[in-house]
Amino acid sequence: MEEYKTSLDKLTKQYNQAIQALESAFELEKGQVGRVSKLREQYSVRYMQLAQEYKTKRQVIIEEYKQSHPEWTKARKMWGWIFVVGILTAMTCCTMALPDSPESEAIVETVEGSASALSDSPAEVTYWNADNIPIPYLQDSTQYVSNPDHVLSQQTVDNMNATLQRLNLDLGVQSAVIVVNHIENDDPFRLAQDVGNKYGVGYGDRGLMVVCGYQDHSLNISPGRSLEGDLTDVECRRLEQQYAVPFMKREQPDSAMYYLTEAIYSTLEKKQLPTASSLMAEEAEDDEAETVILTTLIAIIGWCIFFLYKNSKYHWMGLMGMVPLLANPFYVAPRSSGGSGFGGFGGGGHSGGGFSGGSFGGGSFGGGGATSRW
Repeated sequence: MEEYKTSLDKLTKQYNQAIQALESAFELEKGQVGRVSKLREQYSVRYMQLAQEYKTKRQVIIEEYKQSHPEWTKARKMWGWIFVVGILTAMTCCTMALPDSPESEAIVETVEGSASALSDSPAEVTYWNADNIPIPYLQDSTQYVSNPDHVLSQQTVDNMNATLQRLNLDLGVQSAVIVVNHIENDDPFRLAQDVGNKYGVGYGDRGLMVVCGYQDHSLNISPGRSLEGDLTDVECRRLEQQYAVPFMKREQPDSAMYYLTEAIYSTLEKKQLPTASSLMAEEAEDDEAETVILTTLIAIIGWCIFFLYKNSKYHWMGLMGMVPLLANPFYVAPRSSGGSGFGGFGGGGHSGGGFSGGSFGGGSFGGGGATSRW
C-alpha cells in the first residue's frame, strides 16, 4: 500500500509542476495580448486536458493495485456493503422509534423542566387575584389561556387554545383557563368565581372556569350556573383526579393541563374518555422511543468511527496519496445577471387590523365545581 501511495504522490507532484509551469507561461503571455479573458479560456482548456490525463494515469495505478491484491479488493467491497447496510438499518430503527402523532410529540417534548425552572427563579412572587390577573381573551378572541408565570410552554398553550375554541364554537361553552404559580389566599375556587362573575364568562350562564395554582398544588374546575347539569361537581372532581393530578404529581403541568382540557371537551361532547393509565403509558412509550433514538445515534457514531478506522486500510473515501492536484488557476466564476442589491419586494406596513379582542357573554357562577390538591 505504501508503495502505491508513493506512486500516486509522485504522479500528482509531476502534474502539479506541469500546472505551475502552465501558470507561469500564462503570466508571461497575458502582457502581450489584448484580450486576457480569451487567453485565460485557452489556458483553462489546457489545464483540463492535463487534469484528465492525470486522472487516467491515476486510475491505471489504482486498478493495478486492485488486480495485484484480489483479497484486499474483495474485503474492501464486502466491508463497504456491511457499512452501508449498517447505516440504513440504524436509520430505519431511528425512524420507526419516532412518535406517530406530531401533536402528541409536541406535548411530550414540551419544556416542562424549563418552565419549572422559570417558575422557581428568585424573581418577585406574584399572588394573583381577579383584579391583577391578565385575561388574553379580551385582546384576542382566540386566546382562552392566561399563563402569566409561564408555567406552561407556548406549544401547550396553543394546543389548549385550539381545543377551547372548539368548545366555544361547537358546544357553545365559553371558557377561561388560568394557570399561575400562586393564587391569593391559596384559593383557586374564589379566583375562578370572582373572574367568572367579574367578566361574565359564558353565554346564557354556560361558562367554564379552570384555575390552577401550580406551586400551591391546587386546581379548580367551576362550571357556570347553566352548565352544572352537564358538568356536575362529581364529574369535575373525577376529571381533575383522573387527568390532571397524576401528571401534576410527576411535575408535568403541560401534560396535566393539556389532557384535562381535552377530557373536558370530550365529556361535554359525550365522547368516551381514555383512562389516565393509558395516557401515562403513552408517555412512557414516548420516553422509551427517546431512549431507542439516543441509543441508535450512539451506535451510528460508533459505526462511523469504525468506518474511519477501516478506511485507513480499504480507502472507500478515495485511494490516493496525500498530495492533492492543484485547482484550475484559470477558472473565472460566471457573473450573475441583474442589478446589485435586493429587489422585488414591495414596501409598506401591515394593512388591516390584526387580532380582535373578544367579550364574554355575561354569564354567572353559583358555586358549583370541585377543587383538588396534590
